[in-house]
Amino acid sequence: MGELISFLSSGIPGGIFLLFIVLFVINLSLFFLKNSELMSPATWKKNLITLNLAAFLFYAALWFITQPPKPQERVVVLPTQISDTLSLTPEEFLLTETFEKAALNNTNDRYLVHRWEWLFETIKPRQRSQYAEWQRTARALRPRFIVESRIENGQMTCLVLDVKKNKRVQIAGKKEQGVGWFIRRVDGELGLFKDTPSIPQIDRTILAARLALYNKDYARVLALVEGREDIPARTLKAAVLIEKGLQVDVDQERAKYVPIKNPDFEKAKQILVPIVKQRKNTPEIDLLMGRMLIREKEYTAAEMFLKKAYVEDPENSRVHFNLSFLLPDRLKDIGYNSRVQILKRAIYLDPGYRDAVYQLANEIYLSGRGTLGSIQEAINIINRFLEIHPGDPEMLSLLGTLYIKTNYVKKALPIYKALFEEFPDDSDSYYNLGVCYYMLDEYNTALPYFLKAIEMDRHLDSYLYVGMIYRKMGKLDSALKYFRERVARKTGDDDTYAKEAMAGIRSVLIQMEEEKIAAKADSSKQSSTHQRD
Repeated sequence: MGELISFLSSGIPGGIFLLFIVLFVINLSLFFLKNSELMSPATWKKNLITLNLAAFLFYAALWFITQPPKPQERVVVLPTQISDTLSLTPEEFLLTETFEKAALNNTNDRYLVHRWEWLFETIKPRQRSQYAEWQRTARALRPRFIVESRIENGQMTCLVLDVKKNKRVQIAGKKEQGVGWFIRRVDGELGLFKDTPSIPQIDRTILAARLALYNKDYARVLALVEGREDIPARTLKAAVLIEKGLQVDVDQERAKYVPIKNPDFEKAKQILVPIVKQRKNTPEIDLLMGRMLIREKEYTAAEMFLKKAYVEDPENSRVHFNLSFLLPDRLKDIGYNSRVQILKRAIYLDPGYRDAVYQLANEIYLSGRGTLGSIQEAINIINRFLEIHPGDPEMLSLLGTLYIKTNYVKKALPIYKALFEEFPDDSDSYYNLGVCYYMLDEYNTALPYFLKAIEMDRHLDSYLYVGMIYRKMGKLDSALKYFRERVARKTGDDDTYAKEAMAGIRSVLIQMEEEKIAAKADSSKQSSTHQRD
């Protein structure tokens, strides 16, 4: 019913209900005029038909004008299967790489070509050699079309799957005909491209280096491009340095007072800046520069590079993600009014983009100030991601936290049990299970988990929970000890758990004082009773 109302309303706020109100007012007015004999029956009938028809026609015109654009249909091109398992070689990715290059800025608006690099990053490293996992992940993206291919005995076969209609078209030919021949025939089946696709030549060494980069085999990347000074090779050298530089943790407190240079970033700039000065930078170079400058908090310079990348490659989810770190006011000139809005676009482009999903779920939760509606939206986003990338530990942990926030503890418990089995040496695993049992009022079960977390690495917030459990058990001296331990580990003025521990200390001291007074009163009462006896 709700979908029908949304369809009839289109982009008009209140749509169908406003139409009914207008029709009601028109017909009521005409009925009043007729009954008051201010309008003849013939005129009334004529006006009834004319005005109702005019209202319907006006609404229909408005409905078509405000009709939101239809969602783009995703096309996923899988690597070519040469043997039972993928070896992650350039030959296996030649078709999908060529297809992606041919589609760049030449795809009809109704289509969205999902980039193989994004699919590569979505699949777990240990499963990338399994072709079945590529197929499963592709289907989890809910595409309209999946293009599969296989080379066997010198023959190449492409299979175009229409997922929505459950239809398939097979295109077969000799391998020597080249991937361009197959791409043109796929285009003939789907009508993907605006113009006849121009088939680019693919540098297989660069493609091999890119595969190694996404596989985080940085030594192989550098070995493959060693001695080359062309722009693609220099870009890959810089990309390796930037990936290494992003792994370095910077002391933000120290950085406020002392400029801290990231040596890997400085080397990357030495490679990229001369290319930029020669105005030969590509969208990939602009994105790399933007990522570095965002990390260095040079937001004005980052904005320049990222917006240039956005103009040249408007359907790149990584560009959208990095733009999300700018202030919302800086995004208005490219059509976005908030961080949530641009992150949603990043996820629309790549539903399996883990970093964007994590940031969006957090942003929605925080921007909604923890309301049930905002938490539920964040939960839905994470669950959708877990359909694509099941078992992601960090996402599961965030999902468990959100279930705790909404008091769905029984949904959080199996998540944390699974994470506990996978990460038994992580104090957070013990802490999270302790929180679940605490919220279920199973204090005797929760206590050992918190104590173990403290034993492992003095887990900060476990001190607060141990103090609260001991207070509930009536062990006030132990409660006081753990509350004080938590306060002693205060991390700053905004440490809410330290404030709760302070409140716990006050409540325990008041309770201890009340018990002393009650004990004195009982003692006095008993002594006076003995004296009377």
